[in-house]
Amino acid sequence: MVLFAVGFGAADCVETDDSDRVYQCNDDDALELFEGRIAPLLASDRPSTCNQCHLAGVDLGMYAQADPCATMACMVESGIVDLAQPDDSVVLSWILRAEGRAKGPENSLITDEVVRAEHDAVLQWIEYNASCGADVCATVENPCGGVPAASCEIPPSSSLGGRRQYDDPGDCSDHTLEAGFAALIYSWRGRCSPCHVDSHVGAPEDAPRWVSDGSCEIGSLSTMRNVIDSGLLDADNPSQSLLLLKPLSVEAGGVEHGGHDKMATVDDPSYRDYLTWIERWADCQP
Repeated sequence: MVLFAVGFGAADCVETDDSDRVYQCNDDDALELFEGRIAPLLASDRPSTCNQCHLAGVDLGMYAQADPCATMACMVESGIVDLAQPDDSVVLSWILRAEGRAKGPENSLITDEVVRAEHDAVLQWIEYNASCGADVCATVENPCGGVPAASCEIPPSSSLGGRRQYDDPGDCSDHTLEAGFAALIYSWRGRCSPCHVDSHVGAPEDAPRWVSDGSCEIGSLSTMRNVIDSGLLDADNPSQSLLLLKPLSVEAGGVEHGGHDKMATVDDPSYRDYLTWIERWADCQP
């Protein structure tokens, strides 16, 4: 098993359409697949859904490591690639998010055909690594370099009384809602730790583990999905959302919470941030 080096962001990268090509489990085919179909998607100077408008501004190029093996390992470690079930990889849903949307002048080259081609190329690469990774790659230690791919620890703003700084662009795009969630809710997740964190083992056993741990971007996205799917939000009456009422003290209008009060009053900066995002989300519901 060997690691093969390749440069990233090369101006002369040209994407090839070899979707029907059957690649063998050897170094030459592995490199050909990566250089022909994946490296161009990670190049910062090429219009691509892979370097524009993903979760909270995440650029997939940030996962690019010194070689293709480390890049794939980093994506797996960050949770955006699932080698056991390639079709379910989060990165594929990020790419398809751009399908069927109005594009601004800067995105005029990103057509639905381009989106689908990128999806198919990345899926092919994931499937190849699921089948051949052990043959062409050695074990990668610290695939993401030992540091998170991104940070969402947003410091409070003194001008906002301890609340998180977030500039809302005012639309209902996935990017806007996810960026707002990362800034206004996920950044406060320490108040819900460890009882509600999915990696926590032990008491209280009945506490719902709705906070996803891990790298910022995938953790925030997964947590947002958990919050929505678990019925913690009230689109008709945002201030009555359980996401707000559970941590709020009963004296301030909250409901019984086995984990003690996390927000003493409705003036708590985390309460105001939570409510801001929930109202924003509610306004975007059909």
